[in-house]
Amino acid sequence: MKDIKKPEFMKAALTARSHPAVLEMLIALLIFFVGSILMGVLQTPFLTVYLLKDQEYMSMIFSNSLDFNKIMNMMLAMPDWVMIANLFTEIAFIIIVILYCRLLEKRKLVTMGFRKKGMAVEYLRGIALGAAAFGMAYGICVLTGSTVFHIVSSKGTTWLYILGFFFGYLVQGMAEEVICRGYLLVSLSRRYSVTASVILSAVFFAMLHGLNAGVGFLAFLNLALFGIFMGLLFVRYENIWVVGAVHSIWNFVQGNIFGISVSGNKIQPSLFTSDMVKGREFIHGGMFGAEGGLAVTIVLLFATALLIWNMSKEGYFIPAKPVINPYDNVLYGSLINQNMDQNQNNYTGQDGIHNQNNNTGSNIGQNGNVFGENPNTFGSQNSPEQPAFSKAYENMGVNPEETPWHPKEEQEEKSMTAFDQNYFKD
Repeated sequence: MKDIKKPEFMKAALTARSHPAVLEMLIALLIFFVGSILMGVLQTPFLTVYLLKDQEYMSMIFSNSLDFNKIMNMMLAMPDWVMIANLFTEIAFIIIVILYCRLLEKRKLVTMGFRKKGMAVEYLRGIALGAAAFGMAYGICVLTGSTVFHIVSSKGTTWLYILGFFFGYLVQGMAEEVICRGYLLVSLSRRYSVTASVILSAVFFAMLHGLNAGVGFLAFLNLALFGIFMGLLFVRYENIWVVGAVHSIWNFVQGNIFGISVSGNKIQPSLFTSDMVKGREFIHGGMFGAEGGLAVTIVLLFATALLIWNMSKEGYFIPAKPVINPYDNVLYGSLINQNMDQNQNNYTGQDGIHNQNNNTGSNIGQNGNVFGENPNTFGSQNSPEQPAFSKAYENMGVNPEETPWHPKEEQEEKSMTAFDQNYFKD
């Protein structure tokens, strides 16, 4: 049975106390809820301006006859500038997650994958990977005849909107990766294997999109597969920048390059347009977007298999072993104290090694004839007069673990009682 080797930045998170998987997911959900409230506060000014300009909404206000169905339709049909503003407000999730990890769990930013070294290169790597992956999925849709590609030219302020969506998705993609991978995946790995942590965080990621318009079984499966691919990528490159870039550029290319609905959201201004052929929803995903179709499933399975092969080649897979957090082990402290007591009893002399040296000296004194009466005995390998003491340590100088100061029998007895700290080195 193989498991994924835990990167050093994930090991650094072991300083915080771990929780069961259900509790970790509930904490992540609570963080998401608090972030949504903060995001709503930041969105209020933009929504207020939008609704005050809507005559139908104002007429409902003055007539005191609010129709919640109409209001919901207004929210779904909000203009592009409001959608761009909403994408930028998702920075609230990043702030809330970082504050929780720093203040409550005392985790450093590096444990969330925020590595400074090579961050620009890793981000560019993520952009290339994300664009290539979605390009492959779109190519499958076109080649199977489920999607018709059209070249259109953008005019007026559409270019400004496309640029706004680009930077907005940079924030939105990073926000979802910070909470699902930077926080949840790393937190789960403190108690569970990396493999299990990747899968659980991917399921949580899919659940966050469970209420989006047009979501179905295949869409949920693709979201989970996308989460697994992101989790493996996060572990492979050991930073948050590459996965944040993949997520962001995936959404941008889908919505603002090819003009496809992004996870059930309305179609946005795009460089090109795409017509979805009726009856081929199983391939192109229907109203949910490409993420709800078989084309994305094929690409994600292929990309994940390729990534696993690369990780195996780079030595990221090791024999599975139990994941133990010493902060959750009630015996950890007592075992350390017991080991310290044993060491103290062995070195009680005034100079720290007095007793051990006395024992060694007495042994030599009792067998002084080894060096005095027959000085050649120690040098002969097959001498019949070789005493028992010399025979017991005939390997002295070859194996330091079997010298008179550390006999093999003493080492074996010590290994049965002493605390092995290497057991907790994961």
